[in-house]
Amino acid sequence: MTAKAGKAVSRVRAVYEEIRQDILAARLTPGEHLKVSPLCERFGASLSVVREALTRLAEQGLVSFEPQAGFSVVALDRAGLIDLTDVRSQVECLAVTWSIERAGLPWETGVVSALYVLGRTPQHVPGNSGEMSEEWALAHAAFHAALASGCGSPVLMEIRAGLYDKSELYRRWAQPVVREARDVHAEHTAIADAALRRDIAEATSLLERHLRLTTEILLTSELIAPSAGASSEEPIGSAAG
Repeated sequence: MTAKAGKAVSRVRAVYEEIRQDILAARLTPGEHLKVSPLCERFGASLSVVREALTRLAEQGLVSFEPQAGFSVVALDRAGLIDLTDVRSQVECLAVTWSIERAGLPWETGVVSALYVLGRTPQHVPGNSGEMSEEWALAHAAFHAALASGCGSPVLMEIRAGLYDKSELYRRWAQPVVREARDVHAEHTAIADAALRRDIAEATSLLERHLRLTTEILLTSELIAPSAGASSEEPIGSAAG
């Protein structure tokens, strides 16, 4: 790769990361149209760089593209969340299974460390119990990535990262109505403990339950309209899977 080509790749990556963070931090709203020209001006980047960054985001499921309408932040929808959860559960559980089967002490150390950091990080912004703190969101992502990191498959890790990001969009934007307490740290601890004991059945069962409970919470969110015949009695708590 030439120096010029390497610089172009680096520029695309930088723009990609900036827009990705804007989406995940809710600075760009679900369904919002992403006009290429203003983004070029904002980043001081060429049309090709911005379009390539948006195309990569579309591949990750954070942006959608319509030939006549262009790029938009992906919209939130009930069927999409259910489908996403089904696929993500399978991928996350496969990554954890392979990690338990293949990984050694460095993986175990990484899981313990990530869990400790997550447990020591406040989940909400001080004075605002309805807003997730950015520090907790990063620690949460790091914990789930650590669980999967021993799988030994870069392809699988890339797929799970994309699914996690798309799930994060739902988690950040959906505002749950709390009906019962949920000890999210206890859930994370139980998953980690089972994984470190090399108990595949328990670790994957707990992980899938953890992910699906979060989906049940989000399905009752004010931003995800219930479909016809959907129950209004779904159990919900603190959305953090």
